[in-house]
Amino acid sequence: MRAGKVTRGRIGVSVSPIPREAVDEFGLKNRSGALVRGVSPDSAASKAGLEPGDVIIAFGGKPVPNRDELVRMVVNTKPGTTISVRIARDRQERTVNVTVDELDLEQETTLARGRDPQNDPAQETSSGFGITLQNVTPDIARRLRLEVPRGAVITNVEQGGAAARAGLQPGDVILRVGREAVASAADAQRELARVPAGGTAFLRVFSRGQEQFVTVTKE
Repeated sequence: MRAGKVTRGRIGVSVSPIPREAVDEFGLKNRSGALVRGVSPDSAASKAGLEPGDVIIAFGGKPVPNRDELVRMVVNTKPGTTISVRIARDRQERTVNVTVDELDLEQETTLARGRDPQNDPAQETSSGFGITLQNVTPDIARRLRLEVPRGAVITNVEQGGAAARAGLQPGDVILRVGREAVASAADAQRELARVPAGGTAFLRVFSRGQEQFVTVTKE
């Protein structure tokens, strides 16, 4: 270590507080923990198998009360340390081992902010969420660097609508709605239509080169 350099840890996730409406969906007892919204490719978290939509409930055997505390715990962990991470996924708890990376402060600051809502114009809406969808074609999959041409690509987002407020934008690809995988725009529309007005859709979305977990409240 160079003189004067302070090393800090990172695991390569963007995290957010747990939405109130997600407690029952995730099978949690309360809102303690941190919701994984995105996992950086080739990061410590990715190598350990963490996924968007996981809830980190303990880090190194210590309970995680909230997102900010998790960030503090990770940053204060020496890079190269392998540490146990307790997560909740699909209403079940499991433990994975994560070898902590060294913090790139600029990159981690960007990740910690999460997704900033983008207001984009739209001419049509779909399923009450203010989005227009189409099938992912091989050409779209190639341009977005998707491994397989599956999912529903968002072509328009209604300005000020539910999807825009959640940070969705044209070019994002919906891969899953709730626990259902999405193979086409029809699949996505069918699952989104099942969400009642005022209810919350839990989406797995491919955006900006990585998968993200996004919650959208239907209008």
